[in-house]
Amino acid sequence: MKKTLLFISLLVAAFVSKAQISVLYNHTLVNDTIEILAPSPDEENYIYLTCKNDGSENVTLRVTATRIYGSEDVNVMSICVPGSCVPGLVSGAFDLAANAEAEFDAWVEIGSDIAANTATLYQFTIQDQNDENNKTIVFVKYIIKLGVNALAQNTASINLYPNPTKNIAYVDYNLSGYNTNGSKIEIRNMLGSVVKEVSIESNQGTQAINVNDIPNGVYLCSVVCNGKVCQTKKMVVKH
Repeated sequence: MKKTLLFISLLVAAFVSKAQISVLYNHTLVNDTIEILAPSPDEENYIYLTCKNDGSENVTLRVTATRIYGSEDVNVMSICVPGSCVPGLVSGAFDLAANAEAEFDAWVEIGSDIAANTATLYQFTIQDQNDENNKTIVFVKYIIKLGVNALAQNTASINLYPNPTKNIAYVDYNLSGYNTNGSKIEIRNMLGSVVKEVSIESNQGTQAINVNDIPNGVYLCSVVCNGKVCQTKKMVVKH
């Protein structure tokens, strides 16, 4: 296993050094496998990466996700790049000017039938559509914190519909075991800014949210309880 991880790390470093595309995670250049401690079960996880065109010419890029090993219950559901959010393992194409940066994210869903400490490795390839040699590979390892038989007593769940939503979004929520004092539903844009916030008064119910004043786009709808984000769903607004 150590030899395998060493090979992967060297492979990543090789691609980063040769390509004219660099990738940053949390504002830091990626040169090793990214490890994500992911919750479980029935959770969603989002990873945000920034790609930079280090070349002197404009490029057209596409992002592809590939599972290398691990659980089939850890699935990349969609990849969002500037201008599009496409279900599946392959993003839409997007243009990136010389010396410019652009953020993309992958939505990963954690299934319910998965054991604690399960590790799943995904490969994300950022490929220049006009030059097969100009690409960067980034590895992301998802490690499950809680398995199906080791859940905490406190649970939170939300169901969002319709999705995409046009005028009114409905959020079914269940905050079993949580103190709802100060609990709320937050809608954040892909930059992390809160665009709408609605307080909730009970542990269980349905909240209608008017999204007429929110521009078209992809957002994160989260339920916040006990001062922390307990559950998040991706929401698409399309008027």
